[in-house]
Amino acid sequence: MMKYLLVFLLLLLAGCKKTSEQESNSADKRTEIKQSYKEYVTAIHKKTKAEKKQYFFKFINNDVPQYWAKTPWSFAGTSREPQKGSIACGYFVTNTLSDYGFDINRTYLAQQASSVMIKKLCTEVKYFTKRQDLEHYILGKNKNQVYIVGLDFHTGYITRENKDTYFIHSNYIKNEGVIKELTKNSRALNASKTFMIGTLNY
Repeated sequence: MMKYLLVFLLLLLAGCKKTSEQESNSADKRTEIKQSYKEYVTAIHKKTKAEKKQYFFKFINNDVPQYWAKTPWSFAGTSREPQKGSIACGYFVTNTLSDYGFDINRTYLAQQASSVMIKKLCTEVKYFTKRQDLEHYILGKNKNQVYIVGLDFHTGYITRENKDTYFIHSNYIKNEGVIKELTKNSRALNASKTFMIGTLNY
């Protein structure tokens, strides 16, 4: 009996050690991401306006979801750093645009209805009542374009890669947070009854 108890205790200790190491590695990874994001944003600010205009799609479509991935959502989230605190959907859009160099009142716009932000920042504003019509519209436009979309109670970016369209947002469902997902698979997007979209250029 003592033998089995000893084995159980050793396994328990090993499990605790593994969990502790995993938590430590996870914390180190978050610190690394936050530091590299600061350096990354600093490097962007050194680009010329022409370079930033050309790079903008990659920033939104690739870099933002990579750095901010899994930063959790909360209604009051205002984080300025990935992997720290939480981020609401409106602040996710305005904070990342501000990081890139957009001269905007990020706090005010983040707290308004998404329609206010879209009308302020975008051109070619359109309205749809079906997700399929939204995608059809985007696929009829130029590739490598960034859009801001406003839903019933949510907002985020939409991008297009070849024939695929993606929703990049801080997902409120189960507080999942920042995610890049195909528009056709997005529960948040498919739950909306209205869609307002505007073309976003730097």
